[in-house]
Amino acid sequence: MTTLSWTVPMYLPETPSGIQVNNEELWHAMVHKAQDPAKYVPYITGCEVLEEYEDGLLREITYADGRKVRERVVYEPPTRMTFQAHNDPDIAEIVNEIGTDGDGRPTFTLRLTLTGDGQLKGQRDPEFLPHLSKTFAGSLLPIVHGAINGT
Repeated sequence: MTTLSWTVPMYLPETPSGIQVNNEELWHAMVHKAQDPAKYVPYITGCEVLEEYEDGLLREITYADGRKVRERVVYEPPTRMTFQAHNDPDIAEIVNEIGTDGDGRPTFTLRLTLTGDGQLKGQRDPEFLPHLSKTFAGSLLPIVHGAINGT
C-alpha cells in the first residue's frame, strides 16, 4: 500500500514566544476536529455525525467538490486517531497522531494510506499524487492554527 505522511510542529513560530498547546489540549482539539472538521480542514464543507461509540464515531463528510464519504473514526487516546474510509475509492485510511520533536515540543502527523484503486490511479494519472499531496499538506497549517486557537 502507498502511504503519504506529513509532520508539522504544533506551535506558531511566527509568534514571539511560539504559542504552544500541550498534548491534552491537542487531543481535545483533535476530537473536536473529528466531530466538526469543516472548521479545521479547508476542503471539507460539511459533516454529519451518524453514530457515536465509546471509541469514536461514524460520520459522513462532504468535500468541496460535493462528494460524500463515510468514515469510521477510531479514537486512540491520548495520541492517535484513525479515520477508516468506507466508500472512498482512493483513500483507505487517514491517521492523525500527536508526537514530539527533538526538543520535546508537540508535533502533529497526518498519514494517508491509498486503496488499491488509489495506487493504480496514482500510477496512471501523473497529476493525482501531487494534487492529493498538495490538498492534504495544505490542510496542516489550518489544523494547527485551529487547534492552537481553539476553533
